[in-house]
Amino acid sequence: MRLLLQTIANISKFFNAFIFRNRPIYAHYGITHRCNLRCKMCSIYQDARQHDELTVEQIEHIFTRLRTLGLIYVSIGGGEPLLRKDLAVIIRSLRERGLMVRLLTNGILANKDIIKELVDAGLSDISISLDTLNSNKQDDIYDRKGSWDDIIKALDQFIELLPRRNRILINTVVSPLNIMELPELSRFAEKRGCYISFIPIENSNDSRFVFTEEDHQLIDKSYDILLQEKKKGKGNIFNSSRFLENSRRYLKSGKCYWPCDAGCLYLSINPSGEFSICHRFKPEMSICNTDFEGFFASGEFKNKRLDLIHHCSGCMRPCWAEVSFLINDAKCLWEMARNNFLS
Repeated sequence: MRLLLQTIANISKFFNAFIFRNRPIYAHYGITHRCNLRCKMCSIYQDARQHDELTVEQIEHIFTRLRTLGLIYVSIGGGEPLLRKDLAVIIRSLRERGLMVRLLTNGILANKDIIKELVDAGLSDISISLDTLNSNKQDDIYDRKGSWDDIIKALDQFIELLPRRNRILINTVVSPLNIMELPELSRFAEKRGCYISFIPIENSNDSRFVFTEEDHQLIDKSYDILLQEKKKGKGNIFNSSRFLENSRRYLKSGKCYWPCDAGCLYLSINPSGEFSICHRFKPEMSICNTDFEGFFASGEFKNKRLDLIHHCSGCMRPCWAEVSFLINDAKCLWEMARNNFLS
C-alpha cells in the first residue's frame, strides 16, 4: 500500500511539472567530492573536503523540503558515493520519503556485501561508468591498473544481486578514444541485460579528449548506427533519439540545440547541501536555509537563472537534457515509456 501511494504521488508530481514547469522533479546530489580514482577527464576530487559533507539527519532535512516542492528523482553521485560508509542508511531514508534513487558509481569499491546492503536499503537503479571494452585503455583513462576488471566484476555482481526489472545502466563518456566503439558497447550492454547511456565529453585540457574535424566522419558513423537502432525500437540505448542527434552536433561543434530548464525542473546539490541551477555555476544557498523555499520561488532567482542560462555555452548532460526533452517532447516521452514499461 505504501509503495502504491508513493507511486501515485510521483505520477501526480510529474503531471504537475508537465503542466506548470515550475518545480524541480530531478536533482543531482554530489554526496561527496572524495574519489578513489584520478580520471583524466575529471578534476572534481580536487574540491574534496570531507568535513563539508552533510550528516544523515541533514540529508533527510533537505530532501524532505525538496520532496515537498515536487522532487521525484535523485541521482547520488560524487566523487565516489561508495566512500560514504552510511550510504545504505541514506538511500533507505530517501526511499522511505518516496523518492526514486539512482546511484552513480565507478564500481571499483563495490563487492557482494556492499551491493546486498544497498539493495536491502531499497536501491533499484544503478549507473556504472565504463568507457571502453579495451582494458588497457580504461586503465589509462582511470589512471589505475586493473580498473577495467574491477568494473566488469562489479557490473556482473549488480546483475546477479539486483532483482529483475530493476535498472542497471552503463554510463559511457564519448571521446575520440572510444568513438568507434559505441555500437559494440551497446551490444555488450544488451548481452548483459543492461541499459547504456552515451555522454558527450565536455571541454578538456587533454588533447586526446578533443575532437577535431578529421573525427567528424567517425562521429557520424557511430551515431548513425545508434540512431538506426533507436528507430528499430532497441530499448537498451537509454538516450532518446533527440539526445543522440543533439550529441552528434555537440561533439562536432561544441554547441547545443535545446532549451535548458536548469534551476527549474532540475538542480544540482553539492556535498554541503548548497544548490545551484547546474554544476557549472556557483551555489545559490544551502537548502537548509530557512529562506530556501521563498528564494527558490522568487522573481529574483527566476531572473538570475534565466540570465545564467542565457550566457551559458551549453552542454549535453543527459540528466539535464533528457528531463527537458521528457517534459517538452512527445516522442521522447513515448521512447521513455517504451523503454520502461513496454520492453
